Amino acid sequence: MVLGSFHSSLRIVEDQTERYLAALRNPNIHILGHPRGRIYNYRLGLKADWPRVFAEAARLGKALEIDCYPDRQDLSIDLLKVAREHGALISLGMDAHHPWQLGFIELGLATALRAKLPAQRIVNFMSLRDLKRWIQQLRNHSVRK
Repeated sequence: MVLGSFHSSLRIVEDQTERYLAALRNPNIHILGHPRGRIYNYRLGLKADWPRVFAEAARLGKALEIDCYPDRQDLSIDLLKVAREHGALISLGMDAHHPWQLGFIELGLATALRAKLPAQRIVNFMSLRDLKRWIQQLRNHSVRK
């Protein structure tokens, strides 16, 4: 399973929709990590046509991450509601750099609950068998293209 994240040009103010679509269309990426790239009191985060991004993720069967780290909280509840409406899969990630930070998952779970995301659309809740099947389907789909 490959989680891809933007790590450059994170202060661009212009719409980044095409950049997001290109990342989602990359056959090697399964989850788009901390999608907006925001950090409180440091970086606002990237802008995009989020309904279009979530619709493409759903079409491709890709997931977007809720980065549960307190300084990120990315995706927001409002954006998760848009993701839910478009049928996108979601992944909970902690962006942890120390073992004690794994507990941040509770923040992301609370966000998912507030956005009323169904458990069957959260990658972390998949059984191991279903998770392997999902990854294999994504790999098979990228090979056919």
